[in-house]
Amino acid sequence: MRNTIVILQICILAILGLSSCQPRFRIGVSQCLDDAWRQKMNHEMQRELLLHPELSMYTRIAYGSNELQCAQIDSFIAERVDLLIVSPNETEAVKPAVSRAYRAGIPVIVADRRVTGNEWTAFIGGDNYAVGELMAQWLRGLQSAKGNTLQVLEVTGTTGSAPASLRHAGMMDNLADSTSEIVINSITGNWYQENAYTIVSEFLKYNKRIDAIVAHNDLMAIGASDAVRDSKGYGEGSVHIMGVDCIRLGLLAIADGKIDCSATYSSRGDMLIETAANILAHKTFVRDTVLQTMMIDAASARPMLMEYNARLHDLETLQLVQVQSDQRWRKMIFDRAVLISIVVFFFALLIMAFGYIFFRQKKLQSEIKREILPQLEEMQEAVNLNHRDVAFAERMKQIVNDHLTDPNFSVEDLGSMLQLSRTQIFRRVKAVTGKGPLEYIRECRLKRAEQLLQTTDMTIQQVANELCFSSPGYFTKCYKDYFGTLPSKR
Repeated sequence: MRNTIVILQICILAILGLSSCQPRFRIGVSQCLDDAWRQKMNHEMQRELLLHPELSMYTRIAYGSNELQCAQIDSFIAERVDLLIVSPNETEAVKPAVSRAYRAGIPVIVADRRVTGNEWTAFIGGDNYAVGELMAQWLRGLQSAKGNTLQVLEVTGTTGSAPASLRHAGMMDNLADSTSEIVINSITGNWYQENAYTIVSEFLKYNKRIDAIVAHNDLMAIGASDAVRDSKGYGEGSVHIMGVDCIRLGLLAIADGKIDCSATYSSRGDMLIETAANILAHKTFVRDTVLQTMMIDAASARPMLMEYNARLHDLETLQLVQVQSDQRWRKMIFDRAVLISIVVFFFALLIMAFGYIFFRQKKLQSEIKREILPQLEEMQEAVNLNHRDVAFAERMKQIVNDHLTDPNFSVEDLGSMLQLSRTQIFRRVKAVTGKGPLEYIRECRLKRAEQLLQTTDMTIQQVANELCFSSPGYFTKCYKDYFGTLPSKR
């Protein structure tokens, strides 16, 4: 009888251990700053954690201090976290602390800013040099449209930080043969909007006129835009401004006309947590992931804003779901403690307590699977669809712009290049742009016509012929319907 009781007690404890879903792995996150871009990364990680109840996350912020970040990493080492995610402030300064963690047997995922050497487990981040190349490409386009020397102000991130250095190098290397047509002046904004406003305002007081500003992030681009607006001698829209990151504030600024465009620089907190889960589960993972970048203008900003707004709503819902889930798990832990006490002190009540706790936990687990997981799957699908819509809009825009002067270009050609049937192309274009394919192509031609009329010596008839309108009269009608005025040279 006594052996039977012991075996029963062991089974009860084993069942309780399996049925509770407490996190088994602790992830330490070392963030160099608390700016909008990293807040976005943190939100993405928190959302992805809901899909991994075996993981818990602890975040510490260095607020731009190399010494503080190294001390925080050392404290994570002392606490023996199971995995470390580090977004370095200055890579060379923080590298020794990253190496100490790696040598202590803690897997290290480096995010955003690459650390030299091989003493890290995985890297996930953007290509800052490619961002600089996009800056150069944009400036070349402005200079070509302007036709004479382009005076440019570069507002860089913190001096010595890898993103600032690589973005500057990518831009300057790709403008090496254009120094006579594009003149670059560089000032440091340290990544913050207020700093950019102050230094750009000061620059505009004592320096000659500028034509364009390239800022190393969206916040500094907005600060620079405000400085131009408040400076004497500069009208609204007189200075072209480009940012980087495509955070929500940047997209709103593009949509409002405060800045012209921004280069994407993905944070991908969800990928960081997914990679961490694979490492801790001893599954395969990609060691070196370089995220791609592309230019976002006013036309592309609106679909991305819709995606961001959907994500914010999803995050609020997920946070509420997480609170409810945590409350339920705490209740399960409490029930487990009660059961263990009953097993130890009141064996006579063991069977009744076991039945109560076992079925209660089963019910709670069923509720979580029924109520939470379907919501997460629907939200993830919505995010994926929005992302595909942005990629589709960019590809479609590129194809149409490449064929504006082709009189034989048709909706069927567009569908063929996008690998869609006629029915599919009508449905996708309507969903993404709110217009039919023919209307969208005509709109792109009218925008190009406006550009040619204002930047070239072409006549209205030449522009109409160039952009495949059947006659100048038809072109004039379409132009007036779209812009509200007759076409003219300024």
